[in-house]
Amino acid sequence: MKQRVFDTHIHFVSRQEDYAHYVNQLLNYAQENNAQKMVLIGSPGANELVKKAIDEFPDVFLGLAWIDLDSDSISDIDEYKKMGFAGLKVILTDRNYDDPAYFPFYEAAEHNNMVVLFHTGVIGGPVDYLLEEDSSMAEQIDERVLNKLKGKSSARMRPIYLDTIANTFPRLKIIGAHLGWPEYMVSCAVARWRRNVYFDLSGGEVVRRHIVEGGYIGKEISVNKVVFGTDSAPEKMPREVIGWYDSLRSMGLTSEQIDKIFYLNAAKIFGVIE
Repeated sequence: MKQRVFDTHIHFVSRQEDYAHYVNQLLNYAQENNAQKMVLIGSPGANELVKKAIDEFPDVFLGLAWIDLDSDSISDIDEYKKMGFAGLKVILTDRNYDDPAYFPFYEAAEHNNMVVLFHTGVIGGPVDYLLEEDSSMAEQIDERVLNKLKGKSSARMRPIYLDTIANTFPRLKIIGAHLGWPEYMVSCAVARWRRNVYFDLSGGEVVRRHIVEGGYIGKEISVNKVVFGTDSAPEKMPREVIGWYDSLRSMGLTSEQIDKIFYLNAAKIFGVIE
C-alpha cells in the first residue's frame, strides 16, 4: 500500500487559462501518489482561482488565501473564511513577521480558526546561481509576484519571529515553510517549545539534504511537529514524495512516524480529523 499523502504546500495558478490543465495535473498526481489532500496557495489577485478549485473538488483540495499584511484589510480574513478558505499564506512583508502592526491580522485568523502558513528563511528567486539554472520559482509564479520581491528582505521572514506570534496567539495554527532554511536549529527550537508551531519540509533537494545530514527530525524537532509539502511543479511532485519517503526511511523512522509527517499531522492541523 502506498504511503498516504497530505501535501500542504502547492502554489496554484494565477491565470484562468492555466486552470483546467493544472487541476488535471494535480488530480493525476493525487491518484498516482495517494495524495488524499492537497493545500492550494493563492496568488496576488488570483485567490478566486483557488476558491474555484476547492468548490469543485472539496474532497481533495483545501485553500490558503494569499494575503498582503501591508496593504490588505483585516476584514478580508473574515471574507476568506466565508469563502471556504482553510487559512492564509504570508510572505514578503515590509516589517518583521512579529511586528505588532500585524497582530490584528493574526487575531482575526485565530478567531476564525484558520491556519497561517508563513514563508520562513531566505526567499528563492527565478535563477539558482549555485546550480546556474532556472529555479522552480520561475515555473510557479508570474511577473506580478516577481515584482513583489523588489525592496523586500528575507530578514523579515526569520523563523524566530514565529515564537512571538505563537506566544501572543496561542490558539493560532502556525506552519513555517522550509524548516526556516537555513536557520534549521532556530526553527527546531521554536517548534520544541511552542505548542502551536509546526514546520513543513518543502524546499526541494537542498532542504532535504540539509535535514537528512543534520538528522534534525526526531533529534531536534518532534515527528509530531513536521508536515510534508512539495512546493514544486506537478511533474516534480512525485519525486518529492519518493525522495522524502526514502530519506525518512534512511533516517530510521518507523512507518507510524512517517505517516505522521506525510499525512496525520497535517490532517489534525487542518481539522480533517481530530
